[in-house]
Amino acid sequence: MRITFPRVVATLALALAVSACNERRDASGDVAAGDVPAVDPTGRPDAVEGTTDSTVAAAGQDAAADAAAVASAPAERAALGVLNAINDHEIAAGGQAFAKQVEGEVADYARMMIDPHSENRRQTTALGADAAAEKAQAQQQKGQAELARLDAMTGDAYAQAYVAAMVKGHTEALATLDGELIPAATTPAVRDHLTRTREHVAANLERAKALASAR
Repeated sequence: MRITFPRVVATLALALAVSACNERRDASGDVAAGDVPAVDPTGRPDAVEGTTDSTVAAAGQDAAADAAAVASAPAERAALGVLNAINDHEIAAGGQAFAKQVEGEVADYARMMIDPHSENRRQTTALGADAAAEKAQAQQQKGQAELARLDAMTGDAYAQAYVAAMVKGHTEALATLDGELIPAATTPAVRDHLTRTREHVAANLERAKALASAR
């Protein structure tokens, strides 16, 4: 039988291909990872590498938990809106105190009001606070009126008025939390947040009272 040159070339190419494939097998006889494309065990061609049913389920549970942590009732969102109005006032009053150049323990108290209330405001907003709620707007206007009253004072008169305002404001905030905001909370995460906030407000009230007694 006569063998043509093209047939010899084709035969050699096939032999080389088979040899290369065999060389890619490891000592155990398994095919090297590069020989077979990765296949998702669920059969989903668009699955992301490293993703399994358990991680997908965990992600879904996390999303459900996040959704459950957000206030679901209008009364809850309004209560959180009131709390943020209180936060806004305490932050603004602390800034005003520094602008009035208060000193010593009064300055320390004003500083203590700014960062914690800013963080509480961030957390409250994330839970679904409704700043447009009627009670939230009323609380906001009340805070603005108090700031305007304090702004008319300077020096030691301002420092004393600021401390007195902190005692009055935190007393009222506790009453609002106990009488309105916490009872309105039906979502566990919202209720926990308001309960923890109450603890901080109570501590701030005691410190303001001690500061007022020392002046």
